[in-house]
Amino acid sequence: MLITGSYAIICILLVILLPVITGISGFVSTALGMNAFLLCGLIHSRMDAQHEARSMNRRLSGLIKGQKALLLDIEQARRETNHLTEMFDALDLKSNKEIVNEMRVLEGLLHRLAEKRVTSDVTGQTSIVPVAGNLQAQNSRNGNSKNEISLLALNEALEENRIDLYLQPIVSLPQRKIRSYEGYSRLRNIDGTLIEPGQYIGVAEAAGIVSTIDNFLLLRCVQLVRRLHSRNRGVKIFCNISAHSLRDQGFFPQFVDFMEQNKDLAGSMIFEFSQATVEENTALEWRQLGRLARQGYRFSMDNLNHLDIDLEELSGRHFAYIKVPASTLLTGMKQARSRFLSSEIKLAMRRFGIDLIAEKIEEEATVVGLLEYELDFGQGYLFGEPRRSRGPEELQVATVPEAKIAAN
Repeated sequence: MLITGSYAIICILLVILLPVITGISGFVSTALGMNAFLLCGLIHSRMDAQHEARSMNRRLSGLIKGQKALLLDIEQARRETNHLTEMFDALDLKSNKEIVNEMRVLEGLLHRLAEKRVTSDVTGQTSIVPVAGNLQAQNSRNGNSKNEISLLALNEALEENRIDLYLQPIVSLPQRKIRSYEGYSRLRNIDGTLIEPGQYIGVAEAAGIVSTIDNFLLLRCVQLVRRLHSRNRGVKIFCNISAHSLRDQGFFPQFVDFMEQNKDLAGSMIFEFSQATVEENTALEWRQLGRLARQGYRFSMDNLNHLDIDLEELSGRHFAYIKVPASTLLTGMKQARSRFLSSEIKLAMRRFGIDLIAEKIEEEATVVGLLEYELDFGQGYLFGEPRRSRGPEELQVATVPEAKIAAN
């Protein structure tokens, strides 16, 4: 508006001054002034248009650059979305396979438990496996009727997954820092009270379901281990496998399949066997354990009856841990037919990549005696009794690099 007013003033001055300066008529000077005003307006409009065009070009260039950046962001987001989709699809597929495999094992065990509840007698009639009354009457002759539970209560505890993990520390010597845990699975009644093994073994033996219960507890322990593993992959877990489970060809091959589906646990889980079980293994059992070893799983041996053992053979079969009672190390090496002196056994095991844990330590004097042999690990009530686990957050890598779960 200001510029337009300036043009008008200039043109008026021309109209007034031209007749005085040049002597032309007022009509002509007025016409020239109007033409000059129009010419200035056209020039100004052209300059405004060019300025606006340059401004539009700059904005358009900015928009094009922004569009290119947006397209790049969209492409990156698309690639990331595809990658996440592939990851989730893979996780879902893996999870589904794990769940399906786990459910097959559970269904098989539950079916076997159900079969034990109802049996057919010689006449073909259906009879119920004795539970509270008959079993307690049978076992009262042994003086166990007060503490034993009914078969029904035992079945319900298993089927409803009323199982807890109890942990007992294993410490470094002489520092007594917690380095690992031994775990025990314990069943609960519906009212929350514990069911000790002594309370259900007689009932299970009478019903013929000891092997099935061992298998069931082993699988439940693995489920607990997997939950711990999902929180803390630095935790090592020992899981006890009984002779009943290992020899059960209706269960163990399927269990090996299940563990192969969970091979990501191989670095965190170690399976433990008693010495008697190891010595009685046939070629069939070793082949099945070999399948686990090929997936990266390692083994441990406990409940030693003697120390006349071939460490090289055990190492070759992927045994990485051996537990020896403290009393044997202190005074019972000769009776245990040991190939080594107490002062030599740790170094002998270490040469073959096997760790030694002295167990059943209950007195300070025992610790003092063991320190002479420079043992690395100790376990027993002196360092702590088994306590119910508070959950995955209890097992931190910094303080608890290993944990052990026993199924019986």
